[in-house]
Amino acid sequence: MTRIVKHRHKLLLQRPWFGALLYGIFGIAWITGSDRLLVWLFQDLPTLIQYQAYKGYFYIALTALLAWFLLRQKQHYARSLDNTEQQLAATFTYAAVGIAHVGLDGRFLRANAQMCQLLGYSEPQLITMTFRQITHPADLALDEQAVQQLLQGERQHYSLEKRYLRPDNSVVWARLSVALVHEEAKSYFISVALDITQQRQVQQQLEQSELRFRTLLDNAPQLAIQGYKADGTTFYWNKASEQIYGYSQQEAVGQNLLDLIIPSYMHDGVAQAMAKMAATGQGAPSEELALRRKDGSLVPVYSGHAVIKLPDMEPQIFCIDLDLTERKQQAAELAFLADYDPITLLPNRQYFMQRVAEALQLASNNHCAVLLLDLDNFKNINDSFGHSAGDELLRLVSQRLQRLCLPEHILARLGGDEFAVLVTKISGLAQLNLLTGKLMQALQQPCMLANKVEVIPAASLGIALWPEHATDPEGLLRAADAAMYAVKSQGRNNIAFYDAGLTVQARQRVVMESRLRSAINLGQLYCVYQPQLELSSGRIVGAEVLLRWHDEQLGQVSPAEFIPLAESCGLIHQLGLWVLQHSCHQVSQWLQAGLPAFRLAVNVSAQQFAKDTMLQQLKQVLKDSGLSAQLLELEVTESALMTDEVRVIDTMHQIRALGVRLAIDDFGTGYSSLSYLKRLPLDVLKIDKRFIEHIPAEQDDKQIASAIIALAHTMNFKVLAEGVETAEQLQFLQQQGCDYYQGYYFSKPLAADDFAALLQNSGG
Repeated sequence: MTRIVKHRHKLLLQRPWFGALLYGIFGIAWITGSDRLLVWLFQDLPTLIQYQAYKGYFYIALTALLAWFLLRQKQHYARSLDNTEQQLAATFTYAAVGIAHVGLDGRFLRANAQMCQLLGYSEPQLITMTFRQITHPADLALDEQAVQQLLQGERQHYSLEKRYLRPDNSVVWARLSVALVHEEAKSYFISVALDITQQRQVQQQLEQSELRFRTLLDNAPQLAIQGYKADGTTFYWNKASEQIYGYSQQEAVGQNLLDLIIPSYMHDGVAQAMAKMAATGQGAPSEELALRRKDGSLVPVYSGHAVIKLPDMEPQIFCIDLDLTERKQQAAELAFLADYDPITLLPNRQYFMQRVAEALQLASNNHCAVLLLDLDNFKNINDSFGHSAGDELLRLVSQRLQRLCLPEHILARLGGDEFAVLVTKISGLAQLNLLTGKLMQALQQPCMLANKVEVIPAASLGIALWPEHATDPEGLLRAADAAMYAVKSQGRNNIAFYDAGLTVQARQRVVMESRLRSAINLGQLYCVYQPQLELSSGRIVGAEVLLRWHDEQLGQVSPAEFIPLAESCGLIHQLGLWVLQHSCHQVSQWLQAGLPAFRLAVNVSAQQFAKDTMLQQLKQVLKDSGLSAQLLELEVTESALMTDEVRVIDTMHQIRALGVRLAIDDFGTGYSSLSYLKRLPLDVLKIDKRFIEHIPAEQDDKQIASAIIALAHTMNFKVLAEGVETAEQLQFLQQQGCDYYQGYYFSKPLAADDFAALLQNSGG
């Protein structure tokens, strides 16, 4: 209150009329009072007159002093006012923000340099314009509303962010603060504007980045992402989480993690892990978990964690879960394929041979037998009615055989149209004769196929006994095979026991082995090349070299006949080395002649791969031919990988160290397991043509091929499909992301000159 009174007194003293009034009162009081005082003090007239003169002099001096004081104060106030006006003017002119005075009609009255720079107009230009002319149309209504509120006294000032239009039609963002000033002469607005264009751009970029990031998170198809507080309360739940766990976003947000997806036996461990992540700011190690869906079922996921911990903010824990359901199914399918035949669902060769080996170890004094059964003229079924009919017949045959085999028997499909039965604890030949008789009788019953065609199958059956005919699993199977081929050579549809001295097949093999040795020495072998193409570009990127043999007496001998023979008689090492040397020199010559570079794929047998000299031979061939190791790819069969695992992996790493690529050939038909495969330094996985030839007709083959491609890519292998013969097969492989293919659809295996011409014309 005292401060207010003093302020009012100060203002009163500054009023001119108040000064004049005070001076008048003082003058009248002085004259009247002093005269009376002098009359009372001095009685004689001369003395009175004399002091009257002194009184006048004193009054003049006093009033002069008062005048000096007043003029001095006025001068001081004038200088202070001038300094204040200069400071205000300097503040207006040199302020780091834009300042303008705007009339009540919206016209600019004056503007400082920063305002002119912000708006892009000079001051003379601005004072001819109103703020409405340069305000972005989208922001004008809000600005006008705020101005009206100021004029109506509803607000003392306002602030907002708005856009101005510059002369070059560019847009500038500003944070505007406006106040209404009332003076005696006029009223006007004081507008202060700060350029925030850069801030808005950064803000917009952040918003766009956040939008993109959130959109990606929300729409990641198989990546379930959830956000949790330290106590497990859910605050983020994307669409993939809805699909995987069954809870909608509305159901999940606000609920506790433990109540949503964590099985009860994991509650304590998860709660401790959440607390630790919140305290340390470090995500828990990624791991595979089985979490709970809304319906109570468990879903396998690979779960990772990230923690966002900012100052003065509660930690946020994000869980990133990858649904492994499909991969588990594919792995299960491939694991099944490792031991079982996909068509008949019977054990395959690998599983059968394992069981034979186990049975022989446990046989002791008991006798065992292997029955090898091959359907007669099965190729005619495929050629006449298609492979789907052939597969259906195989399934019907397997069902009949299963009904006749006892639980202790092992029935398997070895491949193609071959079935095998392992019989243990044989009491006598009568037992075998009874079983084989029933098998042959059951097979000879008519089969009605889906295409309404009735087929009466027949079979040739060979029998080998342990230990009479062989003492190891491979030998036992070979003996049964020899007996079966003896039946075929004698008219088919019969049963025969192994007899090493009489089998026609044995004599034929002796003759063929002799002719093969002569062919090697006489140079009757030659190589052909089948192009390998990249699906994405259609370019020829490689070629598989294949060995061919034309004999003067036997004619064109199939590799399916002489390659197994070469492996059994030990010639495969000589053949394999010749193919490697010949093809590498041939490709080197082509490259020197200017043909485009491509990868040469050479098959390596299991026996070659197991030989200690293979690595040294490979180095020598590369050195002699001058072929770059990066252009060579060795194709290894699955059986080659199942010998000494440690040695095989070490050999493969040494081959890779040379720069040579490695491929696994005919995948899905051999012995390899997934756990073993992932340890191998492979580059390419080749899908066997048996899984390709029935696409797209057979759904099972499509699923198998898709699973193999997905698994190979998961293991960072490239995938090459063999035996592609139709446009439909090629289209399916493209859709599944297969990398390469080869087959008759593009080209059959070509002689060297024909392949060179094809490569030259295609440009690589």
